[in-house]
Amino acid sequence: MAPFPPRSPEQHLVRAPADKPGSPRGSNPRPARTRRPLVMPAPSPLYEKTIARFGLSEAKHEQLLAFVEVLGKWQPKLNLIGPGTWVDVWDRHVVDSLQCLDHAGLSLDASTPVNHAGPATTPASSFFRSPARGIADIGTGAGFPGIVIAIATGHPVTLVESDSRKAAFLLAVKTATGAPLTIVSKRVEALPDKPLDTLFARAFAPLPRLLDWCAPLIDERTQLVLHKGRTARAELEAAQETHSFETESFPSLIDSDSVILRLRNVRRAR
Repeated sequence: MAPFPPRSPEQHLVRAPADKPGSPRGSNPRPARTRRPLVMPAPSPLYEKTIARFGLSEAKHEQLLAFVEVLGKWQPKLNLIGPGTWVDVWDRHVVDSLQCLDHAGLSLDASTPVNHAGPATTPASSFFRSPARGIADIGTGAGFPGIVIAIATGHPVTLVESDSRKAAFLLAVKTATGAPLTIVSKRVEALPDKPLDTLFARAFAPLPRLLDWCAPLIDERTQLVLHKGRTARAELEAAQETHSFETESFPSLIDSDSVILRLRNVRRAR
């Protein structure tokens, strides 16, 4: 892949004028964030290495570029991701999402299982299943990891987001990328009782609450692939008071304090 020209990651701000002589110090309003689109950072070396490892095509790379471009347009209005993470969007959000492919058992052509040779101790391909019952990203917000998963694999992904403004952003991404996405603007508790094959969630809710809210979408054949931080162990212990499940924990490629949890055979304790 040809190298990408560097782009400035700076976010444009409207600077407040200096205090007028004689006025109280700091009386002017704080700098206001403009609604202008953010300048997209150049794809990072880790991102380029990751898409090469997964063998993603140039077309899929272009879809990911389109996704990040739309995110840059909507970020000033909705604050979809942490403002300080925009400069690292390719690693902090895109690669952070792509690493789920090492653990979710999803092929990259929507039909054939593959071994991604990632860092997982148990290769995801060893338990590959056809996602005939569907894949969902719960409380997706900015679309991570669901949109990235849909683009990378070609599998249809349902994005569940109760905030109507964020749902409008997700629809804009679907239009711009052509990714196989369905946007459902409802609370997860309001979804019909229909177990799915795979649920993703990133910074959505503590695990006990997540299992309760997502109960209609989970049976013993559902796998959950979850981003968790420092509270992962405590959340697992709390969830085991009300549920039984098999779990594996994998270190994050992005944050040494984070893990990817894979839960299977989830059942509510009697």
